[in-house]
Amino acid sequence: MRIGAFVLGLGIFGSVLLAAESVTVTSVSGKKNDGVLKSWMNGRLVFASTTDQEFDLADVRSVIFEHTPQRMSTGETGIWLTGGDRVSAKVVSTANEHLNISWPLCGSSDSPKIPLERIVAIILEWPLTGQDQQRMWSDIAACGPGSDVLMFRNGDRSQGEFEKLDASFVDLKGATGLLKLDRSRVRAICFNPELSAATPGNPTRAILALIDGSRITATSVEMDESGYKVLSTTLGKLSLPPDSVVSCHFFSDTVVPLSDRDPAKIRFTPYLSAQWTLVRNANVFHSPLTLRGNEFAIGLGMHSRMEVTYNLLEGDREFQGVVGIDDAAKGAGSALFAVELDGKRVWNSQELTGKSPATSVPSIKLRGSKEITLFVEFGQTGDVSDYADWCDTVLIRDRAR
Repeated sequence: MRIGAFVLGLGIFGSVLLAAESVTVTSVSGKKNDGVLKSWMNGRLVFASTTDQEFDLADVRSVIFEHTPQRMSTGETGIWLTGGDRVSAKVVSTANEHLNISWPLCGSSDSPKIPLERIVAIILEWPLTGQDQQRMWSDIAACGPGSDVLMFRNGDRSQGEFEKLDASFVDLKGATGLLKLDRSRVRAICFNPELSAATPGNPTRAILALIDGSRITATSVEMDESGYKVLSTTLGKLSLPPDSVVSCHFFSDTVVPLSDRDPAKIRFTPYLSAQWTLVRNANVFHSPLTLRGNEFAIGLGMHSRMEVTYNLLEGDREFQGVVGIDDAAKGAGSALFAVELDGKRVWNSQELTGKSPATSVPSIKLRGSKEITLFVEFGQTGDVSDYADWCDTVLIRDRAR
């Protein structure tokens, strides 16, 4: 079945004529095309460069608009959701096992009520420094099962069962009874992962990056003159204004994120004694994969020296990706990236530092190979700040007949 027809059936590709916008369209083959988007109708993109060009959406990996996304700034609030989504919105209160938010992109009256079981963490105050932000990402990821955790601005924590939140207080049922805590003292609320509802898996999906820094995974996206109608896997139905989308990446049975698969083998060799683990769809600090200011929704966070092997399946045709040292290194770091197929080296990068531009991996043909291994090797500075990102790593597969 052709992807375009399948996705149209889900409504991801609507029928609409758009106002002209400058975009970069990346095809499944990896070729980038710059131009002005003229229409998005009936499963096809039409845009103008030197001449009008038309694409079947089954052949499109991404559409990037010329909108610059915002970053969360100090004091702002946000919600981290299961499945890697996030919403930059004002946290209002909880009621009936839902979180009430005020989200300017949707309008206050249309802002979704988010089920608490879909929330990983509520950020009530975004930290000031990059180091504190990284620590918060890591702390949220490290919250284990058994209880909810409140993180305070002074570094203290309280564990228990979250009861409710309003404009003034956060209620937590602890070992000694109910605690009514001043909301202004609380930086974040991490929810017990045992009680989180997993986001339904769907190989056919679109990941939208929004102008306010939010990220939404959708199984349906339709557009008209008023904007976008989105069916989010975590938020339900959303209505978003026309200029709210920064990028849209498409995934399906034929464009599969490598991070959707389980690795067959992971081998880490420390330079001295520090230990690092593989992280899916985030860097080694569990914060967004970011290369020279550009975020990537999917990929692998690694560290030197690490090698990760994946078994290949029948129909896997090509491997594509982008590599670099994460912005968390603040310009430091020094590592080499490489790819092997069945133990044979097929690609090596130059030595990359935290100041090197993001480097595209040439499309690697996979037919006849049984496994692919990604390497991050030590550079000239050992393992110092080698926060190595494999971004936008996908397997291109044959279309089902």
